[in-house]
Amino acid sequence: MASSEKQWKTMARSQFSWEQEALDFIHERFPGQDNYRAWANFEFIADDGLMLKVA
Repeated sequence: MASSEKQWKTMARSQFSWEQEALDFIHERFPGQDNYRAWANFEFIADDGLMLKVA
């Protein structure tokens, strides 16, 4: 388990292999310090129902 596991939250794995490879690449190099946080693959839904996926 990477030392950054507490700071890195994956909401869902990507359905696209190239996107997941990029996220894995970043995760492997992500700092394990408490002042760093990251959330991967979650969505913002606006009041008007528009959705923004963040990868």
